Amino acid sequence: MFECPGVLISKGSQRFFTQTIRGMRSKPHRKSTFINLDRTRCAIQEISGYTPTDATIWRSVRSNNLQRLTREFLWKCIHNTFRVGNFWSHIDHLEIIGRCHGCQVPESLEHIALECDVHGQSTVWQLTRHLWNMKFAVWPTMKWGLILGCNLVKFKSTKGLLVREQGRLFAILVSIAWRLIWNLRVARVIRNPDMPLNEDAIHNQWLKMVNAALQRDRILTNKARFGTLALNKQTVLNTWSGLLMDEDSLPDDWIFTKGVLVGIRPKAATANGIG
Repeated sequence: MFECPGVLISKGSQRFFTQTIRGMRSKPHRKSTFINLDRTRCAIQEISGYTPTDATIWRSVRSNNLQRLTREFLWKCIHNTFRVGNFWSHIDHLEIIGRCHGCQVPESLEHIALECDVHGQSTVWQLTRHLWNMKFAVWPTMKWGLILGCNLVKFKSTKGLLVREQGRLFAILVSIAWRLIWNLRVARVIRNPDMPLNEDAIHNQWLKMVNAALQRDRILTNKARFGTLALNKQTVLNTWSGLLMDEDSLPDDWIFTKGVLVGIRPKAATANGIG
């Protein structure tokens, strides 16, 4: 405890007053954040029939369904903190940086993710859809709000029951696809805007990231290592079963089986293009 003039304040009281004062301060508002949250809400309402709150959207970004770097990446996407498009429009002599090199239109995260094919986004989405269709027939039409809210999508069976592992797989695959598209864009802009696309290299990068996500899931089921934070083994089995290489020859419980990979083979490596 410590004294103020005429008042005796405990440490607990001081913490309460500090939290109260912080809560009274107005938080900075970003118009782009509000827009992205609303677009996420609309996309989820359209595909899953419910409207998530802001708090629900932020919780979804922090979910352990997503890798740590992916969680940070999506958080920045919602806040639109990347230096693309309008960021450069108010800086003298640098306005041209805000235009897409290939399409000659104002660049945005949405444009990079879904519209511009300079960096191979269509190849990445085609691969993602192909893997998804190995297990599920319907692939949703991708929209910007759906990418941001990929971990909020809820799928139901023909009997109307929630299929949690389908939503989990969707979140993993969509977040991987978008991170790869962004990484390809950054690599091209920094290294060489005129570099030709190498679709085989993009194929192999995507496959490497998906297999890494599979291996991460398998490792995180280890209760001896992760205790209460370990993933449920059956959840991982249900998420990835139906997508694996030579799956008929695998045991029912393949979690600790060596050499488990998704059922898409790599392409022959080439020397040119984005690797």
